[in-house]
Amino acid sequence: MTTPKKAKLKTDSGRSFQEAWTESFGVIERDGKALCILCSVSVVCRTSSVRRHFDTNHKSVAKLGETERKEFLERKLRKYHSQYLTAASFQISLCIAKHGKPLSDGDFIKMAMLSGSDSLFHDFPNKDKIIQRISDMPLSRNTVKDQILCMASDVNQQLTTDLQKAACYSICLYDSTDINNHTRLAVILRYAVGDIMREELVKLVSLPGRTQGIDIYSAVMEAFLSQDIRPEKVVSVTSDGAPCMVGTTSSFMQFFVKEAKHPVIQFPCILHQEAICARESSKKLDDILKDVTKMVNYIMAHALNFPQFQALFDEVQAQYNALRMHNNIRWLSRGRVLERLVACLDEMRLFMNEKGQEYPQLTDVAWLNNLMFFTDFTRHFSVLNKKLQGVGKTAERMFCDIKTFERKLQVFERDLESGQLKYFPNLKMHLENSTTFAGNPTSHREICKEFSSIVAVAKENFSHRFLQFRKMEATLSFLTSPDRARFEELDLSCVHWLDYGNLEMELLEFQESSLWKDKFYDLRATLEKIEKAECEGMAEGSTAGSSENEILKVWNSLPNNFKSMKALGIAFLTLFGSSHACEQLFSALNYCKSPTYEHSSHELSQIPTDLALQTFLDGNKSWK
Repeated sequence: MTTPKKAKLKTDSGRSFQEAWTESFGVIERDGKALCILCSVSVVCRTSSVRRHFDTNHKSVAKLGETERKEFLERKLRKYHSQYLTAASFQISLCIAKHGKPLSDGDFIKMAMLSGSDSLFHDFPNKDKIIQRISDMPLSRNTVKDQILCMASDVNQQLTTDLQKAACYSICLYDSTDINNHTRLAVILRYAVGDIMREELVKLVSLPGRTQGIDIYSAVMEAFLSQDIRPEKVVSVTSDGAPCMVGTTSSFMQFFVKEAKHPVIQFPCILHQEAICARESSKKLDDILKDVTKMVNYIMAHALNFPQFQALFDEVQAQYNALRMHNNIRWLSRGRVLERLVACLDEMRLFMNEKGQEYPQLTDVAWLNNLMFFTDFTRHFSVLNKKLQGVGKTAERMFCDIKTFERKLQVFERDLESGQLKYFPNLKMHLENSTTFAGNPTSHREICKEFSSIVAVAKENFSHRFLQFRKMEATLSFLTSPDRARFEELDLSCVHWLDYGNLEMELLEFQESSLWKDKFYDLRATLEKIEKAECEGMAEGSTAGSSENEILKVWNSLPNNFKSMKALGIAFLTLFGSSHACEQLFSALNYCKSPTYEHSSHELSQIPTDLALQTFLDGNKSWK
């Protein structure tokens, strides 16, 4: 009986890439195979296969003499590698532009990479090739400049193409002064391209020192002309609500509506309105913040005080090792300053006594009461402000956050009136630990009553603002709930370009069709999941964008039988709820315009900011 032969296990096929093939046949190693640089086809790593591919597909090259063929293949190989070197150079130039770094940093980056390569790749068999490849990468100052200009031009062309395809768009205008005291106007458009919502910077324009409505109008129209943007396709304008923007005489809106030849929805930025409400509600406590600012500045702004204060924190093993400084521009930074100060109050008293600084407020009972309340109250506003921030949030969603906070103010007022202080933990702890109020409930109630009046003022301020959002509340809900909408409740006063008759008939037909209504049932379920993920911190930074894109996909899925409904839904989706994108822009601009960062020409002065704000390049590689 014969024993069956066991199959031999091949641990190594023997098909490994050979360096000689590159010189003879023009192939390089890529993912374990031989890649032909002449036609980009992968071939099995076997001499016969490589030779057959070369002789069959590149006969004209194979017929050349040995020396001529070798020179031809070397040129092709250099060209092949150069495209990847150029791609890497573009990527580094884009990084330089986005982070506002000097153009000459390209040479520095290459030098840093070369200095670390010898150690980093010491065990790589092709270490010399890697180092040579880095050395060949073009990153001179002029190269970086040309590449940035090339990418900016490509972004501009894509923006123009997309804007021409867009059915409608909304504008966000915001003017601010940069670090060099130049007044700049940001023009950002929000529009739909396919199933994706875009918020893109169209132009960053310099304005004269004294900004008037006609100046802003001229700057916007110049930006529109440069991108071939049609004013009649504008649905709404969002701004900070300044008189030069929305005033009754010679404001930007008056000039622009004449140019658009139809009414335009005017939205004041929700973030600005909320900040104004917060400031107006806490005017009584401004003196508290001034005192706190003086104390913090004394410690943080003096070179000797700050390390001594840190040493004191280490000695007493405090919760924090430093204070935060208050930023007047972003007023809600006061919330973080106050929270840190309250947590370090004992250390602050000790340090000021050691330095001989007289701050009687640190032991004044009334002042401390106000400080504790102000800290708690500002924290609630900070939570709201954080919810309202972010690019891509729909106006409906932002107004929902405002309405929720209005109801919270009612709860805060009742909490203070009852004296329970469930939502004012710092104030509650201070009153419980203070010997002044021990056994004196009358004083306790009087203090809470005083603070409840401040919350009442805040509630009143909120009720008097956001009027445009309240007026369009039912209309904004049409965006996600057209199946529940009633035509007579829709505010269509600013969409005269729409055929009202068709819209009403389409809405009736839509609401009687379970097939199309089910799409919006499913949409709301999807939005609930996204909202839940955001609340749980699972999708921070990308949730808002995915929400608006999900809404857009559903509207685009409707047939053209509902043409007017689709036009209205997409128009409402373009509305800006806030000017947060503009504020992000000016934060980047202040960095790019710092005294240590100078561009070689005026032509480059705004390009890094443009590239930092644009989203086209994220998924586009055509510029390579």
